[in-house]
Amino acid sequence: MLKAPIPSNDRERLDALLSYQILDTPPEKEFDDITRLASEICNTPISVITLMDKDRQWFKSIIGLDAKETDRESSFCGHAINTPHENFIIENAHEDVRFFDNPVVTDGLVGSYVGVPLVTPDGFALGALCVIDSKPKKLEEYQIKALEKLAGQVTKLLELHKINLKLVESHNMLADRYRELERFSSVVSHDLKSPLNNIIAISTMFREEYSDRLDENGNQMIGYISVSAEQLKKLIDGILEHYKYDGLDTTKREKIRLVTMGEYLIGLFGKPDGIAFILPQKNYGFRTNSIAFGQVLYNLIANAIKYNDKPEGRVEITYSEDDGHHIISVIDNGRGIKQEHFGQIFELFKTLGQTDRFKSQGTGIGLSSVKKLLDKIGGRIEVESEFGMGSTFRVYLNK
Repeated sequence: MLKAPIPSNDRERLDALLSYQILDTPPEKEFDDITRLASEICNTPISVITLMDKDRQWFKSIIGLDAKETDRESSFCGHAINTPHENFIIENAHEDVRFFDNPVVTDGLVGSYVGVPLVTPDGFALGALCVIDSKPKKLEEYQIKALEKLAGQVTKLLELHKINLKLVESHNMLADRYRELERFSSVVSHDLKSPLNNIIAISTMFREEYSDRLDENGNQMIGYISVSAEQLKKLIDGILEHYKYDGLDTTKREKIRLVTMGEYLIGLFGKPDGIAFILPQKNYGFRTNSIAFGQVLYNLIANAIKYNDKPEGRVEITYSEDDGHHIISVIDNGRGIKQEHFGQIFELFKTLGQTDRFKSQGTGIGLSSVKKLLDKIGGRIEVESEFGMGSTFRVYLNK
């Protein structure tokens, strides 16, 4: 008996095989369907998807035999993997000098064998899809072609298995990250915001109680403390807001009504002095992730209010659509944005050095959160603006 030779690249081949994490996994219908179909097409009692480990050939799927693995040395598939781009065909094992005294031949189990190597995109033969008959047999050309196509499907299933493993690993990693973020948020909320709130309260009380005893410079310093603490509190709140949607289930979509949502969000701002709101006359409905879109619309309305420097400010929400998108625009007549800043406004912590209508410095988080949320739900945002005249933020949501 001629033992199955070891390929020169067997170490790398084994590394490739192990990367699929497929050895010793339970039977799967998709693989069993292929071996069953191979037996039917080739009219053979035995069909096997075999993967060649270091010292054994392991069967991912087998029809016609009650076995899970056999040794590599005496295997026919051990020969097949040495010619990755050629089929390994033995029409009469009893007359083949390599196999006539092989135990599986002398026991009457194998009379003929056809194996198509299972080759990875990197060129490694992991094993073979083979059909076996106890009698000498010559397959027709169409049967061999069909076997080749089925072997290709096995390889694709192996690739899908590998991709699924990576997806599960990524999902678990993201879940761990989200849990860690939740713990971090809790710590930040308590351990950082509580002292900040104390600083704000004490500085306010100090200014109210002792301002008449301080000179102008002292009162100014107290004011700096209050403003800095408030700004830091806003920054912390913004960071928590920015990251709290990392665990959002973006697959969930429900029907929303634009005017209904717009009225609700506008109501959260009270009635800002000097700002008029305009909503569509029709209450357009469409399906999207309501949590993500609601936060997007809230942030855009907030920006339109905060950076409106006109005595008669206007914030308008409009709806339109094209073949693939719902298009929601938030239009204002505020101070606008210089064109050279268009590419920067969606970057985290980018503020452009502006203060809002309430003389407060922005955090540079709101628009970054808008883009992040839209990326998660498969949307996008565009901006048009003329400095000094106003801005239009246009949101595209996939239908």
